[in-house]
Amino acid sequence: MRWVEIAIQATDDSAEAVSNILIEEGCGGTAVSTLVNVEQQTPGDIVGYLPVDDRLEARLQNIRERVARIPEFGLTLRSDEITIKWVEDEEWATAWKKFFKPLKIGRIVIRPTWEEYNPQPDELVIDLDPGMAFGTGSHPTTKLCLEALQDYIKSGEIVLDMGTGSGILAMAAARLGAAQVVGLEIDPVAVETAVENVKRVNLESAVRIERADCPSAFDGKADIVLANIIAKVIIEMAGGLASKVKPGGKLIASGIVHERSQEVIDALTAAGLTLTEVRKEGDWAALIMTASR
Repeated sequence: MRWVEIAIQATDDSAEAVSNILIEEGCGGTAVSTLVNVEQQTPGDIVGYLPVDDRLEARLQNIRERVARIPEFGLTLRSDEITIKWVEDEEWATAWKKFFKPLKIGRIVIRPTWEEYNPQPDELVIDLDPGMAFGTGSHPTTKLCLEALQDYIKSGEIVLDMGTGSGILAMAAARLGAAQVVGLEIDPVAVETAVENVKRVNLESAVRIERADCPSAFDGKADIVLANIIAKVIIEMAGGLASKVKPGGKLIASGIVHERSQEVIDALTAAGLTLTEVRKEGDWAALIMTASR
């Protein structure tokens, strides 16, 4: 498969907005390129990848139009030029690796398989190779989920991770003491990547990855349901997600831009959940919802 690398020259104040545009138009995640410019402290480009398929032309046009409107919201860009680069699968994987370094979030440390790291005694290290699936912990949406998971999970619980991607949240749940974790993912390439990641860290006995496009594929209910997707999909899945949360259990929903938080809250409330907490970072929000006992 061929991919396109999209690089947009954001500034500190527009980086979150640009990242959100790329994700909503189909990029599984974004990264910040590294620019050596100490004097001016220039931020790197926001980079995302899209597969070359029959949706590409429309997606690129939407990205161009939305980026052109960013100044209307009082945000700035270093340039309105969008750089498009064609890459093959192998080039894509190599390009992604240069953005991914060991990352500590609470007790969890996400370590790329090609990087060295000496853990502290209280740290839980997850070796990860995202391959063709996004999910490294570096994006605020995943970071918010990892932080919330550490605060709410209890040993021996059952966890459902809807839209597992690279499997990062599913593996973190297992490392934090979950007895059983099921990760559901629609993308077959991501499923393959997540399965390999789970095997690499010897968590097959606790984590099961399956290909599925809706929560109903999970048989039973979970103490914690994770949904790090986007607002539109969470709203569409609200009933299905809520139905998989045990009484008194939690849904941790992320991938939500602030402007759409209330819409998601309303949909999940209508599905029978109660808002417990809202966590924010930059332009992103994570919702912790509780099922009635």
